[in-house]
Amino acid sequence: MTEKKNNGSGGKTRREFLRDAGLLAGGTAIGSSILLAACGGTETITNTITRTQTTTATESKFVDPIDGMEFDTLAALQAHFEAVHPMGAVEGLVTLNVNGKDHILQIKPHWDLAFVLREKLGLVGLKLSCDRGTCGTCTVVVDGKAIYSCMMLAMDAVGTKIETIEGLSDGAIMHPIQQAFLDKNAFQCGFCIPGYIMAAKAILGKTPNPTHNEVREGLSGHFCSCGNSKRIVEAVKAAGGG
Repeated sequence: MTEKKNNGSGGKTRREFLRDAGLLAGGTAIGSSILLAACGGTETITNTITRTQTTTATESKFVDPIDGMEFDTLAALQAHFEAVHPMGAVEGLVTLNVNGKDHILQIKPHWDLAFVLREKLGLVGLKLSCDRGTCGTCTVVVDGKAIYSCMMLAMDAVGTKIETIEGLSDGAIMHPIQQAFLDKNAFQCGFCIPGYIMAAKAILGKTPNPTHNEVREGLSGHFCSCGNSKRIVEAVKAAGGG
């Protein structure tokens, strides 16, 4: 004869306790409802949980950045923009030609070109260092001339052709100037190099095969903290065939 073990439930097995408490139905513990049994088993409170699943469709909208109106298609947004916000009708709305592409932007009169190129167009290959026109790090080419973009208002660049470091390479194929900097090890930390390369492009655009002194003069407004200026000059000369 098997003796029942005392499990703290008045000598009942766990199965017997669950059955008497109403927690067993057909030999299976009930888990779909929350059942609270009184100590004497005389009252059972049932709380049924109902789950409702709602599926919401997500629709893409194109928003006019000026008046906030929403459109279902990009074409509809463009048509609205051209009709309601013609060039000159919205304060600060300008077109900048950067790396051969026109960009319509709403800018403020005091924004400099470096800020607009980096923060509004995402061209972060352009680096900022001194922000006062003394190091050359932020140099871009505007109408063929090397310009400190931190010292030029974006408004003044309207109607010009702006070139940044992002516009030089053809995909994975580097521009000859970039390749020359790589071949001559003309970089260390690399932070100032985009400005040097853009200055070199302006130099070579004016003088295809510059002399040593012409390169030094063209780069005189640039500063390399790593002290790699000698190799930088050699790279520019090599890019020009010298």
